[in-house]
This record gives sequence, structure tokens and C-alpha cells, in this order.
Amino acid sequence: MREIRHRELRRMLSAGVQIVDALASHEYNAAHISGAIHIPVGRILPDATASLDRTRPVVVYCRDSL
Repeated sequence: MREIRHRELRRMLSAGVQIVDALASHEYNAAHISGAIHIPVGRILPDATASLDRTRPVVVYCRDSL
């Protein structure tokens, strides 16, 4: 896992990356990146396979600074 910068994320989004927001529900509901899939951090392992396309890259974020 590695940290990416905003500019790199924009390039990745245009290439079709999946964005996973791992924030708590109330934080996700308050603000999130458009198109992000909400999977709270405690649910990533059990829910990721059902929610994500395994053929596409994934970016996960869990900080509340958008």
C-alpha cells in the first residue's frame, strides 16, 4: 500500500480506477469523492469481493480530508 497525491488520483480516475471510501457511514454521508464505493474499514475484507471489480485497480481512502 502506498500514498498517492491528488494529481495522480485524478489520472487514475480517468483511467477507470475504483475508489473505496472506508470512512464511517456518517462521515461518508457528509462528504465523499464522487463515485466512491462505501465500504467501512471494518467491512473491507468481507465486502470487497462482492462490491469490487477484480479486473480494475482500487484506491482506498479513509481520511476525512477531501
